Amino acid sequence: MDQDAAARLAARYARRAEPIELTPEELDFEHHPATTSVPGIPVWAWIRFPSAAERVKGEACTWNAKAVQVLWTDAGTRRATWVWASAVTRRTSGGRKTGLGERTGGPGPNGPGQQPPAAAE
Repeated sequence: MDQDAAARLAARYARRAEPIELTPEELDFEHHPATTSVPGIPVWAWIRFPSAAERVKGEACTWNAKAVQVLWTDAGTRRATWVWASAVTRRTSGGRKTGLGERTGGPGPNGPGQQPPAAAE
């Protein structure tokens, strides 16, 4: 079995389990309030499962200084999963990978940064 086939098989088995999401204590909304963006920002995100991780195409809809809630589709089912901010990169048409923080920066009126939103893919 080649490496691509093994990766596809591992991804299929990983989807059978529920994704591992951050806990309320890790999210710490009391000290790190969340910001919401409508529409969501196109992203790639690493979603953790009990025995594997999978990079998925999704949208960042809510985030704080530490974490991002990613909307994504798993075998036809729409899911929302909170992951660490470092597990998320913005999808761009230029092919350059950027962290969500590069789009948002830090706390401010336009999200976790004061830069205006960049053009979506």
